[in-house]
Amino acid sequence: MVAREGRHLLGLCCAVGLQFVAACGTSEGTAAGGGEATEITRRPPQLVVFAYDRSTSISGHQLEIARQLTNERIRKLDHGDRIAAHQLLQLSLEEPPLRWTQDVPAREFQEQELARDSISRSRFLQDAQDYLIAFTDSTDRESINGTDILSTLHDVAADLRAAPGRKSVLYIFSDMLQSNRTIDMEGLRAMPASDWVQRQKAAGTLPDLTGLCVVAIGARVDTDAAQRVKRFWDEYFEATGARLEDANYMLRPVMLPEHPCG
Repeated sequence: MVAREGRHLLGLCCAVGLQFVAACGTSEGTAAGGGEATEITRRPPQLVVFAYDRSTSISGHQLEIARQLTNERIRKLDHGDRIAAHQLLQLSLEEPPLRWTQDVPAREFQEQELARDSISRSRFLQDAQDYLIAFTDSTDRESINGTDILSTLHDVAADLRAAPGRKSVLYIFSDMLQSNRTIDMEGLRAMPASDWVQRQKAAGTLPDLTGLCVVAIGARVDTDAAQRVKRFWDEYFEATGARLEDANYMLRPVMLPEHPCG
C-alpha cells in the first residue's frame, strides 16, 4: 500500500514537473541548427540616436567621455532596436552629413532567444562601438568652423520618420551653443529673437520631433548666459513635440540614463 502511494505521488510530481517545463520553456536546442533556447519577455524596439559635437569648443577629454558613455549605452541595446548616429553639421543643411543607421539583428524566433542570437547581438554591438569611434575622433578638427545643431535636428526628424511607433531618445553630446551664419550663441553674440521659435513654428520650418526624449550632455547651466541658452532649447524642443526635462540637460553625467523620460 505504501509503495503504491509512493508511485502515485512520484507520477503526480513528474506530471506537474512536465507541465512546469512546458510553461517555462526548455534549455534544450529546439530550432534547426541547435543551440540553447530560453523563453523571454519582449519589450517594444527602441530608436536610440546619438549626435556628436566635434567643434574645437569641445575638448578631446570630453569627446573621450562621450565615447565611453556611448559604449555603455550601446551595450544595453536589444534585438530589433535601431541605432542612429550623427556628427553635428557645421553650417547648414547643404552639407553632406556624416550619418549612420542600423538595426540590432532580430531574433530568429520572437518567443525564444537562441545562443546564436546572443552571439550575433554581441558581435553587432561591438562592431557598432568600433564604427562610432570616428564620430568622436578628436583629431583634424581645425577646419570645423561652426556648430549647426538646428539643421542636424532635421536629420534626426528623418530618423523618427523612418522608425515610426518606436520609443525614441536622442543623446546629444554638445555644449548646445548653436553657432552658424545666422545664430551664434557663443558668448550670446547673436541670440535668436524672443519670438524666433514661434515664428518658425508658424512658418512650418521646425522639424517634427514628436515623442522624442532629448538628453543633452555637455551643456552648462551655472551662469546667466547658460540659463538663457537653456531657455531657448526648452522652448524649441517643446515646440517641436520633443521632451527635454531639466534633469536631462547636464554637464558631466556618470552614465547615460537608459529611460530618461520615464
